[in-house]
Amino acid sequence: MKKILTVALILITATCFAQKVTVALNLTQGNTYYMNTSAKMFISETINGQQQDINTTITGKMSFKVTQVTDTAYVMEVKMDRIGMQMQGAGQNMDFDSDKKGQQDIMSTIMGNLTNKAFSIVMTRKGKVSSVNGMDNLYSGLFDGVPNVPDDQKTQIKNQMMQSFGAKALKGNIELGTALFPDNKVAKNDQWIVNTKLESMMTANVKATFILQDISDNAYLIHGYATLATDTNSPYAELNGMPMKYNMSGTSTYEIKLDKVTGWTTDAKISQIMQGTIDIKDNPKVPGGMSIPMSLKDDQTITDK
Repeated sequence: MKKILTVALILITATCFAQKVTVALNLTQGNTYYMNTSAKMFISETINGQQQDINTTITGKMSFKVTQVTDTAYVMEVKMDRIGMQMQGAGQNMDFDSDKKGQQDIMSTIMGNLTNKAFSIVMTRKGKVSSVNGMDNLYSGLFDGVPNVPDDQKTQIKNQMMQSFGAKALKGNIELGTALFPDNKVAKNDQWIVNTKLESMMTANVKATFILQDISDNAYLIHGYATLATDTNSPYAELNGMPMKYNMSGTSTYEIKLDKVTGWTTDAKISQIMQGTIDIKDNPKVPGGMSIPMSLKDDQTITDK
């Protein structure tokens, strides 16, 4: 009986070790992978005692063609295939879409001028974007087909677009669906931590804990939760002609499905809640400066279709 129990324990231990898997990107040179995103954001601000609510939906589709594979990374040619934005609130109702380019819609035309232009990234097998290159090509011809726009307005529009689609913002947006892999092999219910940074509307440090929740025949199912906080030591940045910075913190949850062969995200749902203030420095538009209480809720989906 003792020998039988010993053999059983050995078999159980061996089985447990056998369940350790390598969860990482395994992409093929020449293949193209897609990231289709939809982010629904609700922002509430209180300005001079008046609450202002803004609902924004940003949609987009990006393609990633693997042009080179190394031992540790992938070089990719990236294009934005489509960009859309709808916003309601603050007395405005806007609907822009790159597919409307050339229909007497200035912002849709500008968005259309960002699409189908290649830039390149280097992405590690752990999903981190180590470099973004060729952004000059992305922004060349930004105002083609847009007549009679003064130079100062062009500068303002370009700066606003780069806050959402500049190198740092794109890096953060891409990593939201890719930077989630463990450093070592993991088994079901194992946990690991990934630190990233989001840089778009605001710059926030993200500390995420991921869990390998289940393994199916063709997918890894991953659950995650994270804390987010803006850097209180970051400098003020100019937005709408005023020096301001965000002082925010919050949490995120993740439900992610990865293709078992490639490691590419096939389906993800990410929810984020943040609260804090927008701090505006003393300037001619706002003498003495001000602090605006703000809350944000963002629900994002990502698919590979």
